[in-house]
Amino acid sequence: MNKNLKFTQMMIGISTMALSFGSIQTQVSAEEKVPYNILQMKPMGTETSKNEIVHATKADETLNFEERLKIGDFSQRPTLVMKRDEIQLKQSYTLAELNKMPNSELIDTLSKISWNQITDLFQFNQDTKAFYQNKERMNVIINELGQRGRTFTKENSKGIETFVEVLRSAFYVGYYNNELSYLKERSFHDKCLPALKAIAKNRNFTLGTAEQDRVVTAYGKLIGNASSDTETVQYAVNVLKQYNDNLSTYVSDYAKGQAVYEIVKGIDYDIQSYLQDTNKQPNETMWYGKMDNFINEVNRIALVGNITNENSWLINNGIYYAGRLGKFHSNPYKGLEIITQAMSLYPRLSGPYFVAVEQIKTNYGGKDYSGNAVDLQKIREEGKRQYLPKTYTFDDGSIVFKTGDKVTEEKIKKLYWAAKEVKAQYHRVIGNDKALEPGNADDVLTIVIYNNPDEYQLNRQLYGYETNNGGIYIEEKGTFFTYERTPKQSIYSLEELFRHEFTHYLQGRYEVPGLFGSGEMYQNERLTWFQEGNAEFFAGSTRTNNVVPRKSMISGLSSNPASRYTAKQTLFSKYGSWDFYKYSFALQSYLYNHQFETFDKLQDLIRANDVKNYDSYRESLSNNIQLNAEYQAYMQQLIDNQDKYNVPQVTNDYLIQHAPKPLAEVKNEIVDVANIKDAKITKYESQFFNTFTVEGKYTGGTSKGESEDWKAMSKQVNQTLEQLSQKGWSGYKTVTAYFVNYRVNAANQFEYDIVFHGVATEEKEKTTTIVNMNGPYSGIVNEEIQFHSDGTKSENGKVISYLWNFGDGTTSTEANPTHVYGEKGTYTVELTVKDSRGKESKEQTKVTVKQDPQTSESYEEEKVLPFNTLVKGNLITPDQTDVYTFNVTDPKEVDISVVNEQNIGMTWVLYHESDMQNYVACGEDEGNVIKGKFAAKPGKYYLNVYKFDDKNGEYSLLVK
Repeated sequence: MNKNLKFTQMMIGISTMALSFGSIQTQVSAEEKVPYNILQMKPMGTETSKNEIVHATKADETLNFEERLKIGDFSQRPTLVMKRDEIQLKQSYTLAELNKMPNSELIDTLSKISWNQITDLFQFNQDTKAFYQNKERMNVIINELGQRGRTFTKENSKGIETFVEVLRSAFYVGYYNNELSYLKERSFHDKCLPALKAIAKNRNFTLGTAEQDRVVTAYGKLIGNASSDTETVQYAVNVLKQYNDNLSTYVSDYAKGQAVYEIVKGIDYDIQSYLQDTNKQPNETMWYGKMDNFINEVNRIALVGNITNENSWLINNGIYYAGRLGKFHSNPYKGLEIITQAMSLYPRLSGPYFVAVEQIKTNYGGKDYSGNAVDLQKIREEGKRQYLPKTYTFDDGSIVFKTGDKVTEEKIKKLYWAAKEVKAQYHRVIGNDKALEPGNADDVLTIVIYNNPDEYQLNRQLYGYETNNGGIYIEEKGTFFTYERTPKQSIYSLEELFRHEFTHYLQGRYEVPGLFGSGEMYQNERLTWFQEGNAEFFAGSTRTNNVVPRKSMISGLSSNPASRYTAKQTLFSKYGSWDFYKYSFALQSYLYNHQFETFDKLQDLIRANDVKNYDSYRESLSNNIQLNAEYQAYMQQLIDNQDKYNVPQVTNDYLIQHAPKPLAEVKNEIVDVANIKDAKITKYESQFFNTFTVEGKYTGGTSKGESEDWKAMSKQVNQTLEQLSQKGWSGYKTVTAYFVNYRVNAANQFEYDIVFHGVATEEKEKTTTIVNMNGPYSGIVNEEIQFHSDGTKSENGKVISYLWNFGDGTTSTEANPTHVYGEKGTYTVELTVKDSRGKESKEQTKVTVKQDPQTSESYEEEKVLPFNTLVKGNLITPDQTDVYTFNVTDPKEVDISVVNEQNIGMTWVLYHESDMQNYVACGEDEGNVIKGKFAAKPGKYYLNVYKFDDKNGEYSLLVK
């Protein structure tokens, strides 16, 4: 869970997946000297697969939206259909091994291997430091790259890609480590310029064969990490022109798209870095007015026109880089002109439209080419409403999904229940279910899910986070962003990735103290191996069968024992390769099943924030020969039996309509089967269904030590869940359970607090919506009466519409409308409310409309009402209303009661002389008595007693 990384993503080669981070840093051993609140370019490193979930950098966590737009890499990589087959390389090399070779052998080796076979590129350790401190060797590699640049052919790239990656790795780790400070100097980066020019002058430097495309890609990537000048930029123009001229053919060719992308990105990256390093303006640089042809080709891409699934990434990049590079054109407003055209050319709220708006805001002060202001914030909110129109809430609002309209409700329900399976197994293992720091943003977990990978690209503009990944978790916001996907788009399902990411949420909330990166435990990637492997491990959580190995993880383990990670490699893994995810999963799966006490101790040390003892314990484990031998044997066992494993997913048992069952009965049955004491049940409301927890204390047998007690308890809980499932109520098949707070009592018996969670059904469904009309009302002919629906709410959804029928032939769809009656009388008003589930509820109230009370007619009708005296009255058609008055001289509480003798439809309302349109009190029925109390202020009051049906009746009135 590297939250100090911004990952970008690409694929390299024909059959091997290149997994590399893009544009921001990996944590390394040497401390970083630059604060995160400084906007600056970071060197490009390795990149990630869109299969992988990534986490926020500290910049993501601390910078505002506009600052993130400035610093972030918001380009978009070309799309590649995912393949399930992965080729595992047979031989690997470390930089330590390469460092032992004489230069001639090193050059020969690099020319014959793929860069993927070097295991510790883009990582900083003592071996990396020793390799890259040798300046002579670095010059040899650079010179050899130039020689190979002059001699590569269509059929043989001469290992240029590997040489480039070794150099890129050098500049990457050099940026972050003062021990290699010479590698961050531009003067040293410029040593690569002759080699780059040698490559570009080769007549085979063009798009063509796979080998040629690979060289063009390497050219762009090296510029991004080294440097460029006007000549290297001009050499790239022909490649862009070739691509544009053959767009109809090349747009579907991933390798060629990747090559063009890396060239444009690399050149832009170097130029933007130069601006930030020197504080110069574009017109003060060597590139100003000298790269018009290059920019013009980028502009052609920006204005391609018709958007398709194949070219959307290309158009977005064209607009993005046209805006960024436009200021280097001899016409410095060219970029603004192009992106303004793009804003008009592409549909409103489409991907290209948003990229154009963002560029206008970020690089041109928020005004388009014509001087019109562009309101990015307003457009963002409009975009969120279009692309994320649905909101679902669970567990009293503590889990919120915001989704696209094509993400099905069934999928949302399954993800919710998947979270409960993971949560149950996670709390069992760590033994804690209390948030370490309540009050953080993750008190509410928000999950944002776009309809598909294309719409996910808009997350860059809607929320300001990079999207060259499979998803991103922002702990500071308690929010996870991802997208729905098909098997062709990802080797993992949404549920599988969700389980992984939900584990990261649990880690941050319940296991690792502090926000990410805020404490010593996070430094030097101490937790990288643990947190990523831990997430892959708990993604295999089940309801009743503990945590099982996932087939998708096992298939990633090398079939060659010699190529598998050792325990030491696994325990000290860092970002830079994705293989460690699978090996860390395997190690934690082994510990869980065979050395639980070790697994438990690691987590206890982390939760206690005991860095010193954690480091010591990890070191001792890494040197444990027996542990490594058993780890290797366990991996072989998994591989030999991988066909017996699957990928756990929630069953349809969660989704069926469960019969009503009183919660008291549910509690009693769980208490009986689980044999727990001091049980309590709590109900939680969710949009589609309600849920419950039953909490209690379990006392087991004689303690045999924490590890054995845990195993016994886990077995007991699983058996309890199975027993409950055998009962007649299907809701028990949604129940998960965990136990925490291990202890041993005075009788040497182990004890746990146990928590069950499942769906809650009632004997009958409650009223879908509570309609509150805040009536009755009264008013004056030809004057507005304000109606209110305050207090109206849906218990099972969200109120989405109102329909008021005022009883005089007119209606309103406002929540709180005003209405004018043209004639006096008593009207029946009806309010119909519809909720998000489509269910309607209705309520009625009465409105009494009179002539202006200042007319003589009104005063003639008034009757003075004495306090503490019973008054008799009647309401006989056509007399609908009796009006009484009384005076209050000092503030006091007044109690009004009316006895409805014949139980006709009648009530009363009270007005103060200062406001004859808004009543100060109204009667509430208690049997046949209509009562009310209020705190009276001095003044004259008007009491209207009226009927609202055709029946006649008598009443008794008392005011005291």
